[in-house]
Amino acid sequence: MACTEKVSHTKIKVEENQRKATFLNPDSKEFKITLVDGCVIPRGETAADYLIVKESVASVFIELKGTDVSHACDQLFATVEDMRIKNLIKGKIGFLVICSRYPRFDSYVARAKTKAARKYKAGFHVVVNKGEFNIERCAAIDGPT
Repeated sequence: MACTEKVSHTKIKVEENQRKATFLNPDSKEFKITLVDGCVIPRGETAADYLIVKESVASVFIELKGTDVSHACDQLFATVEDMRIKNLIKGKIGFLVICSRYPRFDSYVARAKTKAARKYKAGFHVVVNKGEFNIERCAAIDGPT
């Protein structure tokens, strides 16, 4: 099985355990959806769930999570640093956590946002349950909306 699928739908979805991220693609450009956890990086190792890439525009790492947002942060940063992923990253980087509930104040998320901005010039966003996103905005530090 190939870990990466090329798609050009107007809405590109990844979902797992009632969490869903939908990327809007009104021009039907080609996107690549890579299943990272359990495909590029073997199960049992720390990894994000997906990498969505719009060639030469942005690469967004996605973790679909229950309530453990701090673990999601660890998974995203471990993935972006993994040598098996480096050649898949194109354009700006973004990080997106879709979780079942967002803690009111989470210093771990605040540190993750700062680290993403400083080290990767990337946006780091946490959203509850689902959302529709523009991939360029997910890579932007000031937010996906």
